[in-house]
Amino acid sequence: MNGKNISTSISEDIIITNLTGFITLADVNIWFNSFEETCNSFIRQGKKYKLLVNRKGYTPEHFSVQKLWKDKFFSNHILENTIAVAFLLEKGDILIHLKQSNTKDNAMFSSNYDQLIDWLTKYK
Repeated sequence: MNGKNISTSISEDIIITNLTGFITLADVNIWFNSFEETCNSFIRQGKKYKLLVNRKGYTPEHFSVQKLWKDKFFSNHILENTIAVAFLLEKGDILIHLKQSNTKDNAMFSSNYDQLIDWLTKYK
């Protein structure tokens, strides 16, 4: 597996955030501080944004890592300012389940980065 990537960047109105590799609780906290600040830079300007969340190749150290990520990511403050969200995930049962159970028009799950970027770019 490649090294960890806990970075966040901006491409126009899309925030691309990566949380991949072998991840610890400390990594989630470091990732979230950068991610939240990036989102807040849009919010302070009164702008909404689209999110690409890269979790492909994500390996949590312990189940508590996933819980911490969910608690931080799914905060109202972040999501109420989100136009659309795309999740890049590994192929497998989790991806299939999320695709089949998704009822939101503004959420997409895929293992194909280019497909997600294209969808986000075109999403209104």
